Amino acid sequence: MIRKEIRLPVLAIVLLSFGGWLLHVRIHPVSFDPASPSNPAFFVPFIVGLLGIVAVPLLLNFRSTFVVGYLMNGIGVIIGTLAMTAFSVDKLPSPLTPQGILTGTLLADILILFPKLFLGQVVLLHYYPNGMGRMFTAFWWTRHFVYLGVVFALGAILWR
Repeated sequence: MIRKEIRLPVLAIVLLSFGGWLLHVRIHPVSFDPASPSNPAFFVPFIVGLLGIVAVPLLLNFRSTFVVGYLMNGIGVIIGTLAMTAFSVDKLPSPLTPQGILTGTLLADILILFPKLFLGQVVLLHYYPNGMGRMFTAFWWTRHFVYLGVVFALGAILWR
């Protein structure tokens, strides 16, 4: 049973994770049939989505495991954002117009993903009402987003 004080934010994280997972399964179906295997890259969002639905809420429920669940939630948002941004940049609509950016990229999916980060912050404030010092602030998450973005970009450039 999820703690009463954090039940709604954790439920929102589960629903967002479940919705994103269903969207991924519909767009990138995963096949466990050895006769017709699916792209191995499709297993990453499949597994990360399941972790967001099952493991993250359980980890967020206990003070002793909260930080692990919080980091899994946040890093999942960052990696999902970077992967969808890279895919969108690779397949930009032509001509590039505001409408094309809104409807022809994964911007809407990224915007659906970001509330998970803020909901995790609500749960953090339940366990640590004054925050955790310099850790897990907006600047901390921005810095790590940039770090992972640079690594992701270098990987895309060097291994193309």
